[in-house]
Amino acid sequence: MKTGFVPALGTPTDENGNLIAASYEKEIEKMIECGAVGLLSMGSMGIQAFLRNEVCVEVAETAVKAAAGRVPVYVGCMDNSINRAKERMASMEHLGLTAFVFTTPYYEIDSRDQIMKYFKALANSTKHGIVLYDLPGVTQQKITYSMVFELKKECKNFIGIKSADLYMLRHIRLNPDFADFTTFYSGMDAFDIAYKWGIGNILDGMLPATPKNTKAMIEALDGGDYANAARYLDNIISFRDFYIDNDLWPAFSATMNLLGFEGFFAPDWATPVDHETVEKIRKKMIEIGEL
Repeated sequence: MKTGFVPALGTPTDENGNLIAASYEKEIEKMIECGAVGLLSMGSMGIQAFLRNEVCVEVAETAVKAAAGRVPVYVGCMDNSINRAKERMASMEHLGLTAFVFTTPYYEIDSRDQIMKYFKALANSTKHGIVLYDLPGVTQQKITYSMVFELKKECKNFIGIKSADLYMLRHIRLNPDFADFTTFYSGMDAFDIAYKWGIGNILDGMLPATPKNTKAMIEALDGGDYANAARYLDNIISFRDFYIDNDLWPAFSATMNLLGFEGFFAPDWATPVDHETVEKIRKKMIEIGEL
């Protein structure tokens, strides 16, 4: 795939947890307009773990239809058991997506053998590609280089990994056995460094919330203007840090609304931010040039 940015899309829902398809399509169009080279539907920021299965199917269908073959579509399909994950995949197997994306199970799994059994069973259950999502801060389990190497040898449809482990991704990139393998870097604080090192696909949930800065950052990187690239990246990082201090998901949801995308982009148990916080978000967005 082309080098560039892959947004982890937010998922807009109504008060009953149903997808607001028109808003999702609008978000996808905006991301492609800004230069996205791929789309991650229902990553962690896309609240896949909190959506009803039938809604997951609709979200994936909408993403594939809206992308219309212009960019690859990766679909989060995480779950805590092989059979449940297989069921999710089967419900979306008919779609023209590029790959299903999986973290390790995030509840009571504690050995390498268990993790490998899980990933191999899923890879053998689909005609689509499989991409791993290394998210140890949530799952409490690290995907290692040796695991990636073993899966690459045994699973022909294992096509990529998303990780913030720059060391591991560099080793993958330097190994000729991984010539047809895609690495997605998710360590936002070093996006520009990763890009300079040739790990040219960056993926994160902040990108849909900062479309102007994201577009400008990639254009600067492609032009070798690392000083301006760092400036735009600093804007994105400062906004992320603002989220951390102001309730991440509800703050992200308010941002998406201010950008013109209808819906609630957070788990149903999350409480929307108050008016005062919305105004703080608006001020921050003006400060970094998003409004």
